[in-house]
Amino acid sequence: MTHVERRDVEPENGNKQEKEGRISRREFLIGSGTGIAGVIIGGVIGKEVLAEPAPAAPVAEAPAAAPAAEVPAGVIEPKANYTIVFDPHQCTGCMVCAVACAEKWAAEYFPEQTKDMVNLEFSRIRPTRFQFVDVITICTDCKLFDWAEGSDQSPCQEVCPENAIITVPEGEGKFGFSGMGYKTVDRDLCLGADKCWRCAEICEDQFGSGVSFDPIEKKAQLCSRCGGDPECVKACPEPLALQFVPVGRNGRFFAHPPAAYGELLYRKMFNVRRTL
Repeated sequence: MTHVERRDVEPENGNKQEKEGRISRREFLIGSGTGIAGVIIGGVIGKEVLAEPAPAAPVAEAPAAAPAAEVPAGVIEPKANYTIVFDPHQCTGCMVCAVACAEKWAAEYFPEQTKDMVNLEFSRIRPTRFQFVDVITICTDCKLFDWAEGSDQSPCQEVCPENAIITVPEGEGKFGFSGMGYKTVDRDLCLGADKCWRCAEICEDQFGSGVSFDPIEKKAQLCSRCGGDPECVKACPEPLALQFVPVGRNGRFFAHPPAAYGELLYRKMFNVRRTL
């Protein structure tokens, strides 16, 4: 019969010296692991302690960031490549938009002459009232097609003999009045209604007209979108009657004189064709 030794009992025979010198595999691994870790840690720490510290590399100072241009509190950030559209279902013909526009531009150019009055001839936006229908006439910032008409300017810019109608790039112009890629009139170059009228003539023929003239110097005036923050849109009491939205279609889509546009709107809204 085979003899089987129990592992939980020391064998009766055996050299005592061997017993004293024998270590288990578990004890060997624990001891060797501790020793190796001690050597590594000791070597690293010793190197850090005994080695002379390397001189610190000079840190280049980062250039100070330029302060960002701050927009005054309560002022909407000006927007480029937007346009003004109106909803005839929401517009009530209250004329608040025209009053706000007239007051702003009259105070800009003729503060002394207009401080005690409101003259709607200074307004760049012109509401026209028909029976049950109101039509907003304003510059639609239309463009010609270079491949078809030989120019990518607006019709009024193309016919101006003095190049008085200019496009003010983003970052230029006067905050709240011009800039952000919208057109405006250089009043020093404009010949006025008595000597020229070409811009209004071509706009009247197509749009009916988005160009007007101030009543004092009779210089041309058109909507500059107030440099990307139009006063008329902010003043409108109906939230959706006037909107400042990204350009999504050609301005000549609105190429109707006010009377024709009013007739078209009446027919769409009331399903009745009639001349207004």
